[in-house]
This record gives sequence, C-alpha cells and structure tokens, in this order.
Amino acid sequence: MRQALRLFFVCAFIAMLTTGCYTLSTVRFANGTTAKVKVRSSQTGQEIEVAPARFEKLPHACGDLIVTTTNGQRFRFSGIDPPRVDGSSGGYLERRSSIFGPGYITLSLLLGANSELHALLPGKKTVESAVPQPDDYPKTGQRMAD
Repeated sequence: MRQALRLFFVCAFIAMLTTGCYTLSTVRFANGTTAKVKVRSSQTGQEIEVAPARFEKLPHACGDLIVTTTNGQRFRFSGIDPPRVDGSSGGYLERRSSIFGPGYITLSLLLGANSELHALLPGKKTVESAVPQPDDYPKTGQRMAD
C-alpha cells in the first residue's frame, strides 16, 4: 500500500513537471525616466527599484502596478495581465518552457517620461513603431492621492 501511494505521488509529480501546465509570469520593467522609480505589484506585494535606463524583473501575473517616483508621487497602471497579452499581436510575450519545472512568460514594459507604459518586444529596449501595441497599450498612469 505504501509503495503504491509513493509511486502514485512520484508519477503525479513527474507529470506536473513535464506537462507545462504551470507557468510563472513576470514583468520586465524598463525605466525611461530620468530618476529612479519604485514599482510594486498589487498581486504579489513585491517591490523593485529601477534606475533610469535600466531593466528589472518583477513577479506579476495580473492586477495593477503602482509606480512611485523619487518625489513621492504614485501612479496606478491598471490591468497589467501578462498572460492575457495576445502573443499573436506582434509576439510581445517572451515564453520559456522547462521540463524540470514551471515555464515562464515575460512581458517587457517601458515607462516613459509622460507616465505612459508601453509594451516592448522581447529583447528590445525601445518601442517598435512599425509593430502595433497590444490591446489597451500604451497605458496611462492614474495619479493616486497621497
């Protein structure tokens, strides 16, 4: 009985690892402003600090991103849902699969000086004007009360 139960759990674990049904989602956030910003995921509660002209990754699958500037202004960018970005509209999602664990999808975003958030193609540092932005992008940040 114990061996059968152990065998069942081992087989279930191996099946989970190899089916690719479990995926982690991240946002690769680029700061296109002239000062550091802090970015917090409303979903995970994790926060990163991003220097000007730098990229940082933040675990995030759905919900809002809150951007705080060095002078304390906060902006809410609603509906940042990497898994829902249509990969057929220019291939904005970077997908990485793994046979040893969960796969990853990453959506790259660029915060502009005008408080707009643009989607970036994987591996790019600037917005590709020839490729249309995904639905609902660019997103304008809503200023939050102090």
